[in-house]
Amino acid sequence: MDAEQLIEFAKEAKAKLPQVQNNQAAQQRAIDDLTVKFQGLAERQIQNARDAAPTGESVSKFLNNDGSVVMKSGVVRRNFAGRSVEVEADGLFDSAPVNDWHLELLRLGAGRHFARRLLSRGNGSAATPTLDQRILNHVAKAPQAIRGAVEKSISDTAGSGAEWIPDTWSQRLYEEYYTPAGIDALFEVVDVPGPIVIPGISDTIRPYIKGKVSSDDPAKYTASTPTTSNTTIDPVGLAARVLLDDAATEDSIIPLLPEIQRRLARAIRDAYEDCMVNGDTTASHQDAVATWNIRSRWGGTGLGGSADHRRAFLGLRALAADRTLTVDQGSGQTVAKVMEELLGGLGERGNMNAIILVSPEVFFKKMLTDSNVLTVDKLGPGATLLNGQLAAISGVPVVMTRWLSADLAASGLYTGSGAKSGVLAVSREEFAHYQRRTAMVEVDKDITVGAYNLVATLRRTFKTLSGASSSVVRYGYNWL
Repeated sequence: MDAEQLIEFAKEAKAKLPQVQNNQAAQQRAIDDLTVKFQGLAERQIQNARDAAPTGESVSKFLNNDGSVVMKSGVVRRNFAGRSVEVEADGLFDSAPVNDWHLELLRLGAGRHFARRLLSRGNGSAATPTLDQRILNHVAKAPQAIRGAVEKSISDTAGSGAEWIPDTWSQRLYEEYYTPAGIDALFEVVDVPGPIVIPGISDTIRPYIKGKVSSDDPAKYTASTPTTSNTTIDPVGLAARVLLDDAATEDSIIPLLPEIQRRLARAIRDAYEDCMVNGDTTASHQDAVATWNIRSRWGGTGLGGSADHRRAFLGLRALAADRTLTVDQGSGQTVAKVMEELLGGLGERGNMNAIILVSPEVFFKKMLTDSNVLTVDKLGPGATLLNGQLAAISGVPVVMTRWLSADLAASGLYTGSGAKSGVLAVSREEFAHYQRRTAMVEVDKDITVGAYNLVATLRRTFKTLSGASSSVVRYGYNWL
């Protein structure tokens, strides 16, 4: 969401909440309405994420030496330093978009591929003449550097030319998955080849005053020994599955496509971000996840088991608890206490690269009414805002997330009863997403039941490499 949308949202909240200040039920309804609206803004940003996806590279990267187009990624022969060598080349239909034209081509190709798979009834690919023609029309508008080659690759056939469009290319969903859109976008993404071990070393080497030589056998300089360590990174897989009846899809396959993709994308993203805040890898999760349907997002069945997404990796709340970095702020629910006990508790890490994560309830009831908080309407449209940032405290961004809930016990944990919430102060530079593979979607038909399985998967984990005693996150609980 852009700065103007956030400013209008902040103005609406500041105008609406004071009117219901003395009516707790009305205030909660207003907060729920504002939270839904904020979520809607975030959802629209995801739908528009493809606008920011192109890499800016030239489409000529897809051309072979002979002028033909590399349609699918793979090994090709290229001339280099006077020699013919084999190199890995990106394909037009299965690589990241380089510009807006390429992005639209990927979108059209994904729709065609999806439709042909679902309409095939398990007997090869079905005809999709309308989609084929749309792709051919789009190819006619290709950038000059590639236009002739791509038209020849796709159009010069005895039929319509559509049979040259690959049907077996990678099925990654660039529109929905290419650009992170929630609080995960606040942290760096590190691509890894698989489970890896990262060595670490503590900066404990120290200098001493150099002594003078006063004898034939002077004392040696004092030595220091740094402490070494290592951290194992093992990306975790998340999966979301949708089952579609083939009869239901036949009449409305094209309108269904964006909706199914959107919901699969949202499920993967929501599960990952929920785990970023509420994950715990211990056998006995710190929260009562077997009954925790946070903000009614996950339904009432299948909660708390070994496959519960909140067991994928250690989240911020559990990490703070493990390192004794939690603070009971029941009697200090002020911005001053956030600065003193949370940001101050980060020490030198509580700088401009820190962030403050709050629940909608804490933001609207506590932050929005504090004159020490600069909301985005005061920061102005020219300010540099983080994704989802609604305010700032002493220059540190305040970001609202629905995965900090308001149904916790006074202990800061979810026990099944309670109406408390919390605040997280996080050093962004100490955390990263370690990603083996970005999200992808696969489609398969089970002809024995007449249904299609659509499965979206992601392999990634959220982790800090800091030592066990490092203050990289602080959790203030017992709010509201």
